[in-house]
Amino acid sequence: MRIRLAREEDWKVCAELDIAYETESAWQMQELRGDREWGVRFREVRLPRPQRIPSASSPDEWLKAWERADGFWVAVEHRKIVGYVAVILEPEHYQGRFLALAVTTEKRRQGMGTALLEHANAWCLRQGMQQVILECSLKAQPAISFALKHRFAFCGYQDAYWPGQEVAIFFRKRIR
Repeated sequence: MRIRLAREEDWKVCAELDIAYETESAWQMQELRGDREWGVRFREVRLPRPQRIPSASSPDEWLKAWERADGFWVAVEHRKIVGYVAVILEPEHYQGRFLALAVTTEKRRQGMGTALLEHANAWCLRQGMQQVILECSLKAQPAISFALKHRFAFCGYQDAYWPGQEVAIFFRKRIR
């Protein structure tokens, strides 16, 4: 596998990749309020049956997001795109924000996501960023596990962030 800068013709291929995932668990969020205190608790719950979760965005929505990316790379194996990562820089906060990080179903759990993450992190570091932000929905158990495995720390959430009014959770990792 090699990682290279995405070309214009790669965008359509990336938008059409099957990046759906299956999960047997999800996270529930509970807001805790008391006298002079407030907090949030997340709890992993088992789903009654495995659920296949499709991509949250349409190919057209992905293309619009990727057009504003500062960095976009693809993972290629045997001349076929098998994953990608897109990052937008937020220099006012010294951070890079992952717009997308995906690997095709058949190539998952082989280190490609890690390689894409490390490539993007190194690029962000060279751009003077001090941290990276990864966002995902509470249903995205594989993405949450990936973030925690790579030593990202929970740093916030936003209600009604995703289509369908889903909650987004945010993870941060210092790279400098």
